[in-house]
Amino acid sequence: MGTPNNASESPSAEETQNIPKSNASLDKDHKCLDTSLNFFNINFCNFQSVEHHLSSAKPHLLFLTETQLWNERNNLTCFCPHALESSEFSTIWLRLNSHSLTKLICAVYLSRNSSDYSKFFDYLTSKVEHILSLYPFEETSILGDFDVYHQIWLSSPFTDHHGELAFNFAILHDLEQLVQHPTRIPDFLGDTPNILDLFLTSNPSAYAVTLSFPLGSSDHNLISVSCPNSPIPPQDTPERRCLWRFASASWGT
Repeated sequence: MGTPNNASESPSAEETQNIPKSNASLDKDHKCLDTSLNFFNINFCNFQSVEHHLSSAKPHLLFLTETQLWNERNNLTCFCPHALESSEFSTIWLRLNSHSLTKLICAVYLSRNSSDYSKFFDYLTSKVEHILSLYPFEETSILGDFDVYHQIWLSSPFTDHHGELAFNFAILHDLEQLVQHPTRIPDFLGDTPNILDLFLTSNPSAYAVTLSFPLGSSDHNLISVSCPNSPIPPQDTPERRCLWRFASASWGT
């Protein structure tokens, strides 16, 4: 895990890590340069421009249009598996299919003021276990604004209980956290840059992560995650995993 940059070292253009290996030669195959055809891209950030517009313009009514998901692009289709959704937490699940590539992605937002972190990670655990029971080899990624602190895992200045829960969840499900530079920009004296936006995935070797300037008035950097549009197998040979359901165990003597 890289050490976070100081505030003065916040990304001035773009920073890229975890570049996936490829056997294709960019010199010989110019199609590899067309990322719209060969790469699957994800962008996510804490976006506050709508809130800023509301507070500055103070319109009586605000209508947002074209907020729907585009259903197909470059043979990429997606749908929402509503069985994984929760009415209690801010999550969106998507199942993506492209050629022989299938991914399950969950976008989350956790408020720092929430008192349900333990319940939230119990919910995520139950859904990941459900996915593995049906599709044991399917790639799973969870991304978003977790707002947690962990000194070793995220190079935070301290470790809080929420950070321990997030770290234990990632370890339990063999998910690797790929964002290695601060994502939140300090906005008052004494504040420090921190990695608050995470990208957890079961197939880390496939992805490249890039940080860019925030969108609008957001105080979080834009995170872009991309991977080739054809499957990259995990580095380790897939095998069935044994999951321990500690919550269901009898701990009586």
